[in-house]
Amino acid sequence: MRWLLTICSVTLLFAGTATAETYIWEDANGTVNFSEDISRVPKKYRKKVRVRSDVSQETEQSVAAAEAGGAKSSSPAPAVSDAGKPGEGDEGKRLRYGGKSGDEWRSEFAYLKADLRSTDDQIAELNGRLSDTSRMSRLDYLNIQSSLKSLQLHRAEVGRKLDALGLAATRAGVPAEYR
Repeated sequence: MRWLLTICSVTLLFAGTATAETYIWEDANGTVNFSEDISRVPKKYRKKVRVRSDVSQETEQSVAAAEAGGAKSSSPAPAVSDAGKPGEGDEGKRLRYGGKSGDEWRSEFAYLKADLRSTDDQIAELNGRLSDTSRMSRLDYLNIQSSLKSLQLHRAEVGRKLDALGLAATRAGVPAEYR
């Protein structure tokens, strides 16, 4: 029974991220917010919400675009100001790096780093459970090892995405404060 719970937990962990859409909106304070559930977006911001299929897909596209453009020049892309757009006030004065604001870069880095930390914690918990196998059935042991392998693959994938985002940020000239 315990192994079934472990398998279900791991399956649900990865199932939510497989086809996740991320809803992004900026509140009245200028804070960029993310949610994977449209019902959690306050009604007054739903008209301004942006939808991303998956942050990691955009990161990979950014890297591909940066690599295509990076062959021509090794210098970072200049920051572009959105100032001058009508009706945007202070928000229009923010600098953009590679088509994204500093807050968007910061959010993407934070998302991937949090995912990496969470995966590391889960791996550590499973390794701790494997340290004492005396009261564990063979099936439990094999299920934990399978879950551990899945988590390690996920960690490697998130690590690659974080590296790709770092490369894209470097090519876009994103300052260290947004990483």
